[in-house]
Amino acid sequence: MKTIKASGIVIAGLAAWSTTLSASAEELAIAIHVEPSHAMFKVGERLKETIEEETDGDYSVTLLGTEVGGERDHLEGASNGEYNIALGGSMPMTLYAEAFAAADLPFVYGSSEEAREVYAGETGDLINERLIENGNMRLVALSARNPRNLTSNFPVETPEDVEDVKMRVPEIAPWVQIWEEIGALPSPIAWPEVYTSLQTGVIEMQENPVDLIHAGKIYEVQDHINKTEHVYSFFHWLMNEDFYQGLSDENREIIIGAIEEATAWGDDMVAEGQDELYEQLQEEEGMTVVEPDVAAFRSAGEPAIREIAEEYHPSVRDYVLSLLEEE
Repeated sequence: MKTIKASGIVIAGLAAWSTTLSASAEELAIAIHVEPSHAMFKVGERLKETIEEETDGDYSVTLLGTEVGGERDHLEGASNGEYNIALGGSMPMTLYAEAFAAADLPFVYGSSEEAREVYAGETGDLINERLIENGNMRLVALSARNPRNLTSNFPVETPEDVEDVKMRVPEIAPWVQIWEEIGALPSPIAWPEVYTSLQTGVIEMQENPVDLIHAGKIYEVQDHINKTEHVYSFFHWLMNEDFYQGLSDENREIIIGAIEEATAWGDDMVAEGQDELYEQLQEEEGMTVVEPDVAAFRSAGEPAIREIAEEYHPSVRDYVLSLLEEE
């Protein structure tokens, strides 16, 4: 009886200690404006697990999704400290660091690595200065997105094939300007309306990453995927600056390291998934994959690209123009 009683005391003591430890854990909120099935939410889940493990319970991580709003809501929440970390698409750059928002300029970059250079070195430091000054957030990592491709009901191989053809683009002014320069008739249409707009003939083409082409069932209303791969863009992981500055050196190193590991893991997952999606669209959904003359598209859009580049910070402008000179 004494042994049993003593064990009960020990167990009760351990339970009380565990409860106290859990109660003392600091909450860390990460806002991710995508559905739980999305690759970026899976990156968030990996990040949560790593932070909680590596900090030995100092932090309890909560993942928040679309139930607390969209991308802008999440960014504003991270800016004012409601959330510690937020995922952004292109919006953080256009809202808080517009003079550096060149990484997703169409027909400039030949790879994700080239686009990522926009954020490197001293330019990256300047971007963070602007993000902190205007948004009270700092960029702590990038996650690669699948490149954007053009879909249609006919093969697109050269700029002549899109001359005077109505197409959907997001409401991003430089993108509209470049497609107009190429000769198409771009029209900003909200993503939820794209399928119906293609179905009814309001537009004849649209462009999106292969994962959205698949998820949006664009293959039901378009039978060609033209691998222009004209935009290499990123998701931006942003941390509230007050939270960043308040971290101990040890926890800052752990959390930043966890973010870097999770995003690298996510990049591999996205790259592998892209190859599988191309195969599915071709073999299971019957789409024809076309390899266009991307250099011809870049050449056709170059006057607009050069004009847009002049509005960027000199370091970004010079990098964009140097890539055009290489072609």
